[in-house]
Amino acid sequence: MSVCVIAKLKVDPARMKKLFADRATELEAVRDQALRAGALHHFFAAGDGEVMIVDEWVDAASFERFFDNPTIAGFMAETGVQGPPEVSIFEVLDSPDRF
Repeated sequence: MSVCVIAKLKVDPARMKKLFADRATELEAVRDQALRAGALHHFFAAGDGEVMIVDEWVDAASFERFFDNPTIAGFMAETGVQGPPEVSIFEVLDSPDRF
């Protein structure tokens, strides 16, 4: 069964959006690496002073191996993420109403 990974980053969403614009090609390469490593779905969501990453991975170990990546740490440092991300991992449950 796959897992849902939610990571909360304390960061200015405008700085994250700037990274997306300035480093798009590099982020696309990271996306490709994530897909090869077992990522199934991925998106960012912005709130007041924070950005959330929402992923689905084949399993927690695959996510953990991938996330321990100097490139990702560099992106977070560049955007000014304050402190380590708050990461939660949940088992994805199959249900009749899932879409």
